[in-house]
Amino acid sequence: MYYVLGAIVLIAVIGAGYFLRPKTTAPASQQATAPIATPTPPGPISRLACDTQYYNPILGFPKYFLSVEGGDVSGPSSVECTMTISQENKVVATDTKTIPLTSKPERNGNVFKCSTDALELKPAIPTKVDVSLKDDQGAKATCSAVFSLPKP
Repeated sequence: MYYVLGAIVLIAVIGAGYFLRPKTTAPASQQATAPIATPTPPGPISRLACDTQYYNPILGFPKYFLSVEGGDVSGPSSVECTMTISQENKVVATDTKTIPLTSKPERNGNVFKCSTDALELKPAIPTKVDVSLKDDQGAKATCSAVFSLPKP
């Protein structure tokens, strides 16, 4: 009786091991690698404009750097960025900086990046960032974004 019961348990363990074993796939040399999607760079610059707005949190603190990147035609040498930050329909900070433009021949113009100093903002509520741009030749542009800042 014990021999029969032991044989059944042994067959059950071997069967479970067989069915739960990792499935083998084709050898690695035959596997095709999936193409990696690369972001499409912005096209040629035709006027003063924002390309991207984003934020960078300071880990462990409710402080954030807000940034905007964009481009301008060849000619101007600097751009003035004014960022107005609102939370709960109230302006909580305004930051103005004058940034030099950097030549970007592959885009037929100049590029810039404006960032605020570290701002203490409330996390997890809608934060609206309005950006007003003006280059040293008088061209103007605006852009806006709404972020939900992460909790520290």
